[in-house]
Amino acid sequence: MKNNLRVSNPIVDRLAYILQWGRSLSCDQETLLIPVRRRIKKGIELGVCERAYLKGARYHENFKIHLPGGSNALVQIGALLPERQKGGIRVVLNPARFESGDASRLNKIMRNIVGKSYFDLMEDPLINQIDFAVDIWGASMDRMLVTYKNAQRYTVIAKRINAQGHIEGYNFGSVSSDYMSVLYDKGCERNHAALLRLIKNGAQIEGLKSNLVKQFSIGKFDQQRARVEVRGKKMRGLPLYKLDRLPNRFERFHFCDLDSDGIELPPYIEEAFLALCRQSGVKAALSNFKNTEWVRKVNAYYRTREAGWWRPEPLWQEACNAIREIGLFPDLAFDEPKLRGGDQGLVDYL
Repeated sequence: MKNNLRVSNPIVDRLAYILQWGRSLSCDQETLLIPVRRRIKKGIELGVCERAYLKGARYHENFKIHLPGGSNALVQIGALLPERQKGGIRVVLNPARFESGDASRLNKIMRNIVGKSYFDLMEDPLINQIDFAVDIWGASMDRMLVTYKNAQRYTVIAKRINAQGHIEGYNFGSVSSDYMSVLYDKGCERNHAALLRLIKNGAQIEGLKSNLVKQFSIGKFDQQRARVEVRGKKMRGLPLYKLDRLPNRFERFHFCDLDSDGIELPPYIEEAFLALCRQSGVKAALSNFKNTEWVRKVNAYYRTREAGWWRPEPLWQEACNAIREIGLFPDLAFDEPKLRGGDQGLVDYL
């Protein structure tokens, strides 16, 4: 039995970048902020912008820009510690939620707020955080095993339904890691988000609300899918043109498709092996069968179900291409400068 699973093209699910505004020693940020504050205030009055109140913000001005497609971009301007921070503007957004025209609209509003040098700054953005994601359509988390190369730590997030264990996700990495790689049930996430919206904004009649919650609990969205994410949490101001030189972290994932054809095991051995995999990981589970009469068949069971639909080799480059397709950055931002000289902070921001 072969699965008819499909892996989507990569998307950019989160992006945080720095623009090197006001970095020159000759720049006085307080002076630079005077016209910027005036323009932000005007944007708020027009309903284009909204104040953002952030705990521990490292910038003087924090606000959101509302985009036509319904998403927002968080913008922070005026570094509190310009001598230590890599730039005076930070932008955080989710390009996956962009609709047609959102990128050009954001650039237009930012140009109006920052001034005529905005597009020069966009030629040299520094990436602080970036998340790439692909969806495996038709995939059930309960019918896959996943391993991840080079993971020193990983977490299994499980939810018990009756006597069965339903795996909702795997996190590979630690809180302090530069990267976190994640596999999770996208349907569960969407159900959870829908329930929160229902509780916050939904039916006011208690009986109706209870019925809707029950429907969400037993219902499914259009099609099962698992999401694979590579989250670059600490990119440390990486120039955009260097992103495609990084290792392909999608290649570290390896999938076993339990619904594909392969060597069979007696039900009690199969159940024991899968339980060990979900409790302790595949590597530990295979190790537990060493020096037993089932070691060869268990290894063959796992090996013969290797997922043929998972072909990660081109995914990193495709993900990098997806950034260009957003239409937010100019083409020069993706090219390595042949010569970098002079003080790039000496520009007219007013």
